[in-house]
Amino acid sequence: MKTLVIAGRLIRQITGDKRTLAVMLIAPVIILSLLYCLLAFNVTEARVDLVGGDPTDVEAMEDVANVTIVATAEEAQARLKAGESDGYIDGERYYAEGTDPAITALTKRAFSQYAFRQKLSDLPPQMAAQAAALSEQPEVTLLYGAEDYEQFDFLAPSMMGFIIFFLVFLLAGIAFLRERISGTMDRILVSSLRRGQLVAGYFLGFGLFAALQTVVIQAFLVYVLKIPSGENVLLVLLINLLIAGASLSMGTLFSAFARNEFQLFQFIPIVIIPQVMFCGLFNLRETPLALQYLAKIFPLTYGADALRSVMLKNATFADVWVDLAVLLGFTALFFALNVRALKKYRAI
Repeated sequence: MKTLVIAGRLIRQITGDKRTLAVMLIAPVIILSLLYCLLAFNVTEARVDLVGGDPTDVEAMEDVANVTIVATAEEAQARLKAGESDGYIDGERYYAEGTDPAITALTKRAFSQYAFRQKLSDLPPQMAAQAAALSEQPEVTLLYGAEDYEQFDFLAPSMMGFIIFFLVFLLAGIAFLRERISGTMDRILVSSLRRGQLVAGYFLGFGLFAALQTVVIQAFLVYVLKIPSGENVLLVLLINLLIAGASLSMGTLFSAFARNEFQLFQFIPIVIIPQVMFCGLFNLRETPLALQYLAKIFPLTYGADALRSVMLKNATFADVWVDLAVLLGFTALFFALNVRALKKYRAI
């Protein structure tokens, strides 16, 4: 009987907490729906440009690639650098983007089929039986990356950004929450300190440890696990610190709406898990446009994009400054919202 009493009290407690019910019942449906959309629209075709080709040449690759005919090699190279294609063919020369091994494999498959078709068309009819000997892989020049790149090398920048974001979110959220639970924040709010000064002080204090954690994570991945880091390690560190800053301001903001650690963890399915899905671990280019637009509301999308550009393509600050500016904008936005959220503790 006592067991039933305890169970009944717990059931009443959970059913009375709308946030808990939402996390238990609605969040899994949303997460599974997003995963279904991401996995159902996986990339199955390479995007290949053909310099000065004709419809007959397009037919050689149409079942394995989405082929676009361009006028000049300069146009094809510009499209490749802009991410509008995965590779291009200019006569007997083959070029691939090279950062994502899975996409590179699809591109090389299309190249092989095109090269085989071209050699087959040059053979006399009586030699068609020997065509199988002509199916070797053509020599491909990679714009970025290397032949020995593995899938982990491509995913590592996004994983680095996510690990930093997640751990800093927990560090900031739990620490800020404990300041409130212990009464420390209430005692500070009694003073003449303004809300903006309070948030800035906590931001700088937590930021020191967040920066230290960021340096450790990056050093381990780059110097121990030997993931490709590009030529500008300091720029990678700057991006990671900006990711940590955005996560720090977000963690302190959401902690203002939690009464205990359990309620703070309830934000993880809403705040953290979607960031994993949209930070580059899944290729979004063949997903519905709604998902591609949804990805743009998450700060980690911009941080991971900047990391991939610098670590895999040796991009410079001039190439990623827009992503960095957006990260700073998110940090400022969350900081301002945090100051406003503290209004319920003291109206200043």
